[in-house]
Amino acid sequence: MKANLIITVAVLVAAVGAMADEVGDTAITGFVDASYSRDITEGHGEFGLDQVEVDIVHQASDRVLLRADVEWIKDGDDFIAQVEQGYMSYTLPHGWSFTFGKFNAPIGFELLDPPDMYQYSHALVFDYGLPTNLTGFSLAKDLGHGLDFIGHVSNGWDANAATGKHVTWGGRLGLTYGGFSGGVSGISGREDADDDVADPFSFKRTVFDVDLKFEQGNWVVGGELNQGRVTIAEPDAAAKDWHGFLLMTHVDLVSWMGLTVRYGSFDDADGWALPEVDGQPQKIQSLTVCPTFVLHEGFTALVEVRVDSSNRDGFTDEAGQATSTRTVVAFEMTYSW
Repeated sequence: MKANLIITVAVLVAAVGAMADEVGDTAITGFVDASYSRDITEGHGEFGLDQVEVDIVHQASDRVLLRADVEWIKDGDDFIAQVEQGYMSYTLPHGWSFTFGKFNAPIGFELLDPPDMYQYSHALVFDYGLPTNLTGFSLAKDLGHGLDFIGHVSNGWDANAATGKHVTWGGRLGLTYGGFSGGVSGISGREDADDDVADPFSFKRTVFDVDLKFEQGNWVVGGELNQGRVTIAEPDAAAKDWHGFLLMTHVDLVSWMGLTVRYGSFDDADGWALPEVDGQPQKIQSLTVCPTFVLHEGFTALVEVRVDSSNRDGFTDEAGQATSTRTVVAFEMTYSW
């Protein structure tokens, strides 16, 4: 399957490149991301080629755009080849843009890919409180005066195929003014539990999220608030809530070096999103400090030190004993073109 996908990508790149000489414009970009990470608490580390991605964007006309992002992601001793995004977009009259396919979820502060991040790891809110990709369609419009809107309908969180007869709805209202940008998002829908669950059940998951970002000179300050609720269907009706947040600041100290500091918290009060410890829900807090370096245009490196702490003994130390804290150090290099 991987070999076939590689061949398909090569053919697609060549074909789209040929099309670019005749109709529209085509951009082919991508990145390679590698790292060394060490879990100080558990006492082990590893080198890894974490991700390779090729992105193709073809602007067929002033109304039609096509995009395909193909990635290879490290998965244990092997690599998973998959399509991160693949969609067609058509600009309707009056400025509405209709997108159909698979796309990054338009919700939250942090972005998915390493070249778009300020540090090596994602925040707790990103990992546990938000979807990554949606398969469905969206309608978006620039409303003017710095306001923009996007609404979407999809199979559900990170679901390429529907697991039931329901769909998930969501949207975001954004504002950009000077150095400020932010938005209010919501997503809600009924889904079915994974097939490997012993007693299958359905649930409704609803999340409200607020993201904020302010850029001034060589400073970037960002934040996010995340509130989620899962309502499990009858006969065992129950509501499970969580809330989380992050605060982040980044400063470019000189042209080739910067520093990022991020603090986050995720309180899974009713034990839905985080693994339970001895049947008890967790609240995890995380502090990340990350010097960043620009080695060349498109070529960056960073060193991340991250400390997670739980109100339970939710981690394991080198001796195999349960502990409430974990420290991970990582070195990452990313080249994008």
